[in-house]
Amino acid sequence: MRPSKLWLSFAILCTAVVSLIVPARALADTYQIVFLSSDEDYFFDGMDDTGHVVIVIPNMGGPGCNPEGPCYINFLNGVGTGESSVAPTFVDDNGTPCIPSLPAGGFVEHGVCNNGRDAFTGFLTTGQALPDVYTGSGTFLASGGEQKLYMNSLGDIVFDDVFQENFYEAIDLTTLPTPEPGSIFLLGTGAVAAASAIRRRVFAAVRRAIVP
Repeated sequence: MRPSKLWLSFAILCTAVVSLIVPARALADTYQIVFLSSDEDYFFDGMDDTGHVVIVIPNMGGPGCNPEGPCYINFLNGVGTGESSVAPTFVDDNGTPCIPSLPAGGFVEHGVCNNGRDAFTGFLTTGQALPDVYTGSGTFLASGGEQKLYMNSLGDIVFDDVFQENFYEAIDLTTLPTPEPGSIFLLGTGAVAAASAIRRRVFAAVRRAIVP
């Protein structure tokens, strides 16, 4: 193989590695909806830009709290991470109230915007019986709208389904940190090994071309 072809192969390999490491912006966000807690005497306390969500029970304890409360229930990307009588310290990233533009006949009850994304509870048509939860200008997300909802800069949404009386979180899968450090390390070491092998082959080819 000629040296130029070897270097072309190496360039293609590097391009493939970079494309795997650098996240590409998705055309449309994809969500996973998970149950957080009941909304009976439970209240949304806040969320931040890392996926940390806190639900508080003001007047009742729990396994990790004083019996009389308050009890702060912590979640990270929809997974419970423990309870505490002490409020966690973090910077709220709950979005800003807004009214997204809707088609004719649509009605926003509660809207939120953050980092170029928006979501709302309300109606898309005048004939709709119950409000639902939507993203963008009317992409259906979940049934059971009507109460306030919250969104962090990652696009994660917390909403209260008043009909099921539960809090849910819609996790934006397109903004989860990927790939994880282990995958980046494996890709990096693989690229280094491939580059070393290609370098040896280039030198061998050059020596064969020089030595008569």
